[in-house]
Amino acid sequence: MNQPRGRCITSQLRIKSSETPFSGADGDAGDWIDMDSGFDGLADEVFDVEMETRTHEPVTELYSGASANYGRGYTFMDAFDADPFSSERQHNLFYPFSSGAEWKFASWLANSGLSMATIDECLSLDVIKSQRFSFKTAKALRKLIELLPSGPRWKCRSVKTESPTRCALQVFYRDAIECLQHLIHSPSNNGLIHFVPEKIYSAADRTQRIYTDWLTGDRAWELQDALPDGATLLGIVLSSDKTHITQVGNRQAHPLLISLANISADVCRKGSTKSYVLLALLPVPWFVHPNKRLRGVLASRLLHQVISVIVKPLKMAAEVGRMMSDPVGNLKYCFTPLVAYIADTPEQHVIACVTDNASAVSMAVSNQFGDPLRCAARTMSKTRQLLIAVKRETRARNLSSYFQACRKRQLNGVASPFWLDWALVEPSSFLTPEVLHHFFKMFWDHDRKCGYQHFPDGITTLKQTSMRLHQEVQRYIVGVVAGGIPQGALTAIRALTDFRYRSQAPKLTDADIAKLTASLQEFHNNKAALMEAGARGSMDHWRIPKLEIMLSVVPSIRSMGALGQWSADVTEHAHIDVIKDPARSGNNQNFDGQICCYLDRQEKCQLFMQATTARYLDLRGDSDDSDPSDGEENMLGSRQVTDYFKRAHALSAGDFPTAPRPYRTFASSTTTFHLASRPKMTNIDVDRAAELYGLPDFKPAMADYLARHHHNLTHTIGGRWRATPDCQLPFDHIQIWSKIRIQSYSSYDLKMLLLSQGLHVSPPTVNWPFGRYDSIIISRDGNKDWLHSGLHGHDVVQLRMIFKPILGSQSLLSNMYYAYVQRCVTTSVDQHAGMHVLKRALRSTGERVGDIIPLFQICVPAHLIPRFGQKANSQLNSHSSDELSSSFWLNKYWTKELFHACS
Repeated sequence: MNQPRGRCITSQLRIKSSETPFSGADGDAGDWIDMDSGFDGLADEVFDVEMETRTHEPVTELYSGASANYGRGYTFMDAFDADPFSSERQHNLFYPFSSGAEWKFASWLANSGLSMATIDECLSLDVIKSQRFSFKTAKALRKLIELLPSGPRWKCRSVKTESPTRCALQVFYRDAIECLQHLIHSPSNNGLIHFVPEKIYSAADRTQRIYTDWLTGDRAWELQDALPDGATLLGIVLSSDKTHITQVGNRQAHPLLISLANISADVCRKGSTKSYVLLALLPVPWFVHPNKRLRGVLASRLLHQVISVIVKPLKMAAEVGRMMSDPVGNLKYCFTPLVAYIADTPEQHVIACVTDNASAVSMAVSNQFGDPLRCAARTMSKTRQLLIAVKRETRARNLSSYFQACRKRQLNGVASPFWLDWALVEPSSFLTPEVLHHFFKMFWDHDRKCGYQHFPDGITTLKQTSMRLHQEVQRYIVGVVAGGIPQGALTAIRALTDFRYRSQAPKLTDADIAKLTASLQEFHNNKAALMEAGARGSMDHWRIPKLEIMLSVVPSIRSMGALGQWSADVTEHAHIDVIKDPARSGNNQNFDGQICCYLDRQEKCQLFMQATTARYLDLRGDSDDSDPSDGEENMLGSRQVTDYFKRAHALSAGDFPTAPRPYRTFASSTTTFHLASRPKMTNIDVDRAAELYGLPDFKPAMADYLARHHHNLTHTIGGRWRATPDCQLPFDHIQIWSKIRIQSYSSYDLKMLLLSQGLHVSPPTVNWPFGRYDSIIISRDGNKDWLHSGLHGHDVVQLRMIFKPILGSQSLLSNMYYAYVQRCVTTSVDQHAGMHVLKRALRSTGERVGDIIPLFQICVPAHLIPRFGQKANSQLNSHSSDELSSSFWLNKYWTKELFHACS
């Protein structure tokens, strides 16, 4: 049974009329509820909620005349059918394997990470031999895999260097155009690649732009202006970063990844979607030059030299165009400018050909890094002029004098940047601010030290930390240091945190960008307070390169769309799949060659799996209607979010008539709820439950709820008690759950389903001496929608019990789930911390204000931080802080969704 969506059922629940209801214990439980004899549960009822709706719909302006079709090309399945063995697959779809079962087993073996010796051992087992597979050994299996259709082929060429190296260098690479075509045709990207620049406005008056994907920014529009009519713009995204592949010996790989900016930003932000493919393994040289500084110059020159060779097909396509097929087989006249290069700060300096004391994207130098105003952009033309001036002064072959001449102009000694002859390319634009290194790494290196300078023992002794830890600490910093540092310093830290959170939004309007600009300016206005508080230690300057890059965030968003699509988090995650895992599967010899062979086999298996799945469904005349909501990886390789909304709809539609009622999965208008099929306590006395959970007012709270609930569409908690502790309830026993999962849609994009979150509510135990009670935000106004209204019309409460009364199967009370909650009073927003201050709601007797609500009034989890002040209570720990504190911060930094709703 789907629970009601916000409207109470007054026509089928009649409360005994009394001037002072439930004032004693002499009421007859039979007088309380009069069920309609025709009531048959709530499964067929429809409950509506009066929601706030947007009065303006977004307006999209498409670039006219872009991306025309020029005849017929080919599709992914056309390429599969062009394979030399396609005739064999007319009779056996899985050739060279004898059947689909054999192919699945072979694919599992090939991608299991097992060594060849282990695979041989597995295949020698009698139970495996009895299956009469086409392959008897790992070597025979690999030979069969080599017969499968291939993706872009790997190539190898030697590299000539300016100066001797310890060993000869090779570069393994693939054709860049073939890699692009592979991305375009990939079934994983089906329907997620777009070719027409667009401008999105929040309303018809077109006063507010919306920036999301790359194609919604100004840069795509400008590039399309420079192309012939009907041409298709393919934005090239490159990424490179060195990564260790051995724990001993310091062996490194330098992968160069490629992707398309035309792919939806939602896809680019997820590592599991494999939107990046390995284009090349750049050589990692060991020059024998005696001068260490010049060895770095030689390495930078070699990097540009090799990349220039690898991207040559892209340069030609950017200059004259190239005919390519789109996902459905239409031919497009494509141009391929470089629009983004994702790298950490040192690598960005190498790509931009500048020294460490200069900005990679502007003409700023180190003593200007802390300025609040952005310097002029470091454009291609300016870099070219500087290189021409250096060449007039000295020759590039004279390495030492050339470097000295470059150094005076903040150049790093690279004579021929790979992007200098790439049409339509602008380094100040394609070197975008990057969330992982420019935000999280900067926070860990600088903000953390500033904010936690108040704690003499520091916050961690870890020498190596991950981005996840950086994010976790960033969530807490404002709430933890508030009250412990001067207000001006707190304002500076909070403003910079606001700036980072706003920058990471997947969708921004001009109004959001104005807030973004104001946050950064507020930091600069208050950064002197940090210095006065000793946050910078012995340093008396703000020469932080990442701080200067923040001035480029707003121009980058307007030009390139949301920043999240350019995060190195995704590319570094890809290093595990394309470098680390393949390297571990080899014999620690000739890493580059073995990595390429491994990836070639893996890619063949993936392509064959996708093609045979599509063909099998086509032969059956079906579409892939498999339910992806189980959260497992589907046949196309992307991981899906468990969709509890879909499950709730299927239950309410009667698709599972044998499911226990009331249904354990149900939905409100904005949230879906999922309870375990079996409660923690299946049948417990009401008085015993109240004693176990420490809720002396549980019975009067329930009685008050029954008395008042027919007056309001949404039950409002709090108010004067009307029932007494010894009042009678229409039930004596309840069922209790200790956990519930809730799920909602993103406040940024109402079509984006978020991951479900668990809420815990358990009585005191040995591990949790005060109990485990999560905080939540609930609705108290049926006309206010959390996704659009934020805290307006909502309360912050602590969840203390999830239960269902035990009555007859036709009883309305037993067909709904309830929660006992204790309310917090929300006061004003602290101007320095930027967060709401909460205090426990207490009655005149000093008892906490508790009440009963229907479970469907829960909106989202909340996170509270105790207000520690100058000195924290020494008794506080992770188990006791909620119970021993009376004043809290509503931590809006807990999630980006909560930040968006509370800011």
